Amino acid sequence: MSVDVLVEPFYEWVVDASGIKGERPEISGVTYVDDPMPYIERKLLTVNTGHSAIAYLGYARGLDTIHVSLEDPDVRDGATRALEETGLLLTHEHGFDPEELREYRQKVLARFENPRISDEVTRVARAPIRKLGHDERFVGPALRLMEMGRAPEHLATVIRAVLAFDHPEDPEAVELQEMIQTEGERRALAHYAGIAEDHELVDLVLEGPARG
Repeated sequence: MSVDVLVEPFYEWVVDASGIKGERPEISGVTYVDDPMPYIERKLLTVNTGHSAIAYLGYARGLDTIHVSLEDPDVRDGATRALEETGLLLTHEHGFDPEELREYRQKVLARFENPRISDEVTRVARAPIRKLGHDERFVGPALRLMEMGRAPEHLATVIRAVLAFDHPEDPEAVELQEMIQTEGERRALAHYAGIAEDHELVDLVLEGPARG
């Protein structure tokens, strides 16, 4: 029996081989791995982080869709540099080859450029409170990079854009803006990210990198 699977030109099919008994079947496009966690992290910190970063940066510039946002040089540069930072983390923690990660990032961005997929930035950026979480796609890798001694300047720029997301039809955006108005950005970021108000990531997001 055969199964036909219809996918986008970009797709990733990683299979956990630890539970396969006997020979691994040869399937075009399938990558067998003994530990899928590094590949799950690669997807989360490239596809998910990148998609959301483009949305928040694009929204901040008044752009409507993901593919149009990527046509803006500043949005593209900001998202690319944020993914370069998560790439450093993936190489450090999981041993991914930097050149392979660069090619992976290019494929991911090419997917987001597809004009046939009209993805509104307000849809991708929805639920900003959840996406500011301690272990989520921006704060999580930023904190881990800081533990490595790296300043995640471009992830911090994206986090700043998340704080500015004020779409009136998004309940979390409304709640976020209400807290910012009453408590201030510092307290709001610390609260939703689960870190102290004087944490250096909060400083980096709100004040930018120290110049010495």
